[in-house]
Amino acid sequence: MSKEQRTLIREINLLEDKKLIWLLNVAAIVLFFGFLLLFSGVTFWHSASMYQSFNFWTLILGLGLFIVLIIIHELIHALFFKMFQPTKKVKFGFKNGMAYATSPHSYYKKYQFIIICLAPFVLLTSGLVVLYLMNLLSASLFIFLASMHASGCVGDFYFTYLILRAPKNSWIEDTEQGINFYH
Repeated sequence: MSKEQRTLIREINLLEDKKLIWLLNVAAIVLFFGFLLLFSGVTFWHSASMYQSFNFWTLILGLGLFIVLIIIHELIHALFFKMFQPTKKVKFGFKNGMAYATSPHSYYKKYQFIIICLAPFVLLTSGLVVLYLMNLLSASLFIFLASMHASGCVGDFYFTYLILRAPKNSWIEDTEQGINFYH
């Protein structure tokens, strides 16, 4: 379907909608505690111990590694943008406390954009689990990083939810502020 044949059915302006940003931040806090329980369960299953050492230096290291995870997260989005639209340009930015990768004026099928949204969560969470199971991350660092990253994916989860609810043959346009839905 050509661009001229598409009809705009919904616009989501994630970067400038203050109410939506507030709601997603609240959701991220709730998700953080849910993921904290989940990933604590992973460490308990692996070591059968609920004791976790967490100190100031673990926090500092965790925050530094979390920044690295954010960068890798956005690079994964960029990789998948390029995989589905190789000729389109990818941009990176940071606004309202959110790092983002975008491929403005690129159109994707629903399944493609869902993959773009969820790839960083799946790949980075899997990688963190593997690093923990290989004893390359302490339990406390794993729980912290995995919970922070997973809860930080709230915008990706929100977009995925919206895409799943969109009509079957919808197209998703990536914009510098969010996404648009076309039919």
